[in-house]
Amino acid sequence: MFPTHRRAQSTGVPANRSLLRAFFGLTVIALLAACASPEPKVAIRSGIGQTANLDAIRPPSGVTYRYSLEADGVQLPVDLRLRSKRRSAKIYDYSGTLNLTLPVPESGNLEEVGDLIAEAFKLDQLNVRLRKNKLLIPVQLRTDNRFRSLSSNLVLTQSQFRPHDCFAVIGTCRYTSSVGKRSIALIAETTEKDGVWRTKTRPDPRKRKPGQRNAEQTLIYSIDKNAVLIDMVLLEKEQGNRRTMVFRRR
Repeated sequence: MFPTHRRAQSTGVPANRSLLRAFFGLTVIALLAACASPEPKVAIRSGIGQTANLDAIRPPSGVTYRYSLEADGVQLPVDLRLRSKRRSAKIYDYSGTLNLTLPVPESGNLEEVGDLIAEAFKLDQLNVRLRKNKLLIPVQLRTDNRFRSLSSNLVLTQSQFRPHDCFAVIGTCRYTSSVGKRSIALIAETTEKDGVWRTKTRPDPRKRKPGQRNAEQTLIYSIDKNAVLIDMVLLEKEQGNRRTMVFRRR
């Protein structure tokens, strides 16, 4: 759980507290791909294509993958690290941390920062830790051998996918995404050219519920010989607004 801190007794909000709140607000929003922007011109390094036998892939266990994150071309103070662990021939866990550098010196009031984060974003339920001037957010993906997610908390929300999230599945693929007791039926259309994949996902019109958001998400990405992500641009469009996030393997 998030460390328990003694809250400072104060009748007002200090200026540095307001700045911290603004910083964390922008950073977490960016991590959730909520920065409006046009579709970026981002170079995706190519990987394997649809001619590869993805079903025969058996990724290695014990390998660490590191990613940097960008929002609207701006590098975020974030380092994402995931380590693979083979559970069975077709089930893998990728566990690690999303490390966020805090905008305060190591000698700063980290107790106040901890209180602010826990209060503003309810991160106490994510087993978040503070280490010096870094915020460590645990990340856990469970995938099959083709890196299709079965569950994930990559965007700070624990989601389940049935049968999987249709990652790198050519053609039309339908699946269900669930958060707690809420679920949504989705349809994904995927193409691939020269080792770069493109997946457009939207609510399944056959199972759309009244009042359901009509958001559309596009992923442009590449995968290595083990089907693990190399680079990815996430584009989300809703009511004319565009939001972007870029993941790059280091």
